[in-house]
Amino acid sequence: MLKRLIVLLFIIIGASLGIYLIPEVVKLFDLNVPSLVVNNYVDGAIGIIVFLLLFYWLIDKVVAMVEAGEGLLLKRNFMEIIFATIGIMMGLMIASMISLIFNTMGFPLLKNTIPIVLAVILGYLGFQVGLKKREEIQSLLPERFQGSKRKVTDAVKLLDTSAIIDGRILNIVKCGFIDGTIIVPQGVLDELQLIADSTDGLKRDKGQRGLDILNELKQTGHPIKFHPGHDEIKEVDQLLVKMASESNASVITTDYNLNKVCQVQGIKVLNVNDLSEAIKPVVQQGDRFKLLITKAGKEENQGVGYLEDGTMVVLEHGKNFINQEKLVEVQSILQTSSGRIIFTKKVADK
Repeated sequence: MLKRLIVLLFIIIGASLGIYLIPEVVKLFDLNVPSLVVNNYVDGAIGIIVFLLLFYWLIDKVVAMVEAGEGLLLKRNFMEIIFATIGIMMGLMIASMISLIFNTMGFPLLKNTIPIVLAVILGYLGFQVGLKKREEIQSLLPERFQGSKRKVTDAVKLLDTSAIIDGRILNIVKCGFIDGTIIVPQGVLDELQLIADSTDGLKRDKGQRGLDILNELKQTGHPIKFHPGHDEIKEVDQLLVKMASESNASVITTDYNLNKVCQVQGIKVLNVNDLSEAIKPVVQQGDRFKLLITKAGKEENQGVGYLEDGTMVVLEHGKNFINQEKLVEVQSILQTSSGRIIFTKKVADK
């Protein structure tokens, strides 16, 4: 298709040159040519034939150049192309105004040559300025015209009961790892209150801890809003899924089942457990660290301690050091279905 278009362009150029030049040549050399032969149709046909004979070999090269230019344009986004075009137009306008000044001087060279040179140079400079200074130009425009410079959307996060009770969300927010507004549905508040009023002491403590975490979250200054939710939906997990689907929000949770339901529904989940797993320190063979031995191990003379992320660490000949902190060195790491177990030996204190 492109090659046909270029051939058509060559035909138009050839016809135009024939219609314009052949009469001039006849006049110049005072050729005795019948008037029936010298007309626009014949001149155009002769021009097409001569032009194609001379320049047909250029067609493939022109096609390749156009395709290369097309590839460069397609790599740019639409707004970059618009601003580059605006830059070219501004450059050509400036070139036209300068050309008017030279036209008044009366020098043929200035009148005919300088405008072309200015158009090429200023057009190119305008293209580069429009393309490379796009963001600066956009910042000068009113906000409603800054469509391509997308504002950072207020990414909404729905907070689940399990993530509140877990408590780690507080430090995550304090460190600035959560952006956008955090929304706590009324159903989550009702569930927290129900747990806090439980007759079971353990559940009651968890509920009260969750309410305390919420109060501390509000004091961090991070945008937190409370949403009434949907009165017809009483089950908290269903409420979160419904609200997340409607508002294109993410769900912050530590609940395994809610995590799976959200994934099935195509809802983004921010699982605090996954974050903890991703950032926990990687211990390798030969590493040394201090370990608090808290109990005896299953095997004889073994002592057991735990890393901050809950990973079990076994110290050989460590049974006698219970409730003591010792410098240990990693000997091997065993990966099991329930997690990792790190085997260590005691290192002499320096």
